[in-house]
Amino acid sequence: MNIQEIIDKSEELIQWIDKQIDGLEITSEERVRLAAGCLDMALEHQKAIVLLVANKLYGSAFSLSRLIFEAYVRGIWLQMCASDTEIEKYKKDKLEKDFSTLIKDIESCDGFEEGILSAAKAANWISMNSFTHSGYLQAVRRNKEETIEPNYTDEEIIELLNIANALGMLSALQIALLTDKKELANGMLEKSKIMFKNAP
Repeated sequence: MNIQEIIDKSEELIQWIDKQIDGLEITSEERVRLAAGCLDMALEHQKAIVLLVANKLYGSAFSLSRLIFEAYVRGIWLQMCASDTEIEKYKKDKLEKDFSTLIKDIESCDGFEEGILSAAKAANWISMNSFTHSGYLQAVRRNKEETIEPNYTDEEIIELLNIANALGMLSALQIALLTDKKELANGMLEKSKIMFKNAP
């Protein structure tokens, strides 16, 4: 697939996700609402990445790669791992846990023992930081032989879209679980398996 085809598929996926989770009711429990807020943020980042790529604003799209990953991980951690004391600290932005520890906590829970999150962090964290904080990997991709302008490869852009779509789908799946819609979650899991299997 070329970039435009991936954009089209991404937009279809976003519309499908919105249709599935629109109107779902969540409890008033603070932990659940905070977790849902993070996961909803991840879904917004997915939409933003697709929109930015569609408008050839690649640097801004790449800068969101870390943010979508963080929003997804924090949403899961708040729901599945955080103690009541940690929830209170989180509410004051005074949580004293680094991101690796959040992932470690999550991967001690059922369904996450395979270590996919820690593997994703190990493989991508340095580049995510560089793109988010205008580091070398971001700056060097603003250089062509004679001009300063975006210079990202098609493969890099397609990979970013695939990552955004995967995290968007996983965030929607977690929202379905938060709202106790197990049948919907199972349907999303099946669609995820097909989507990831067919990703370029």
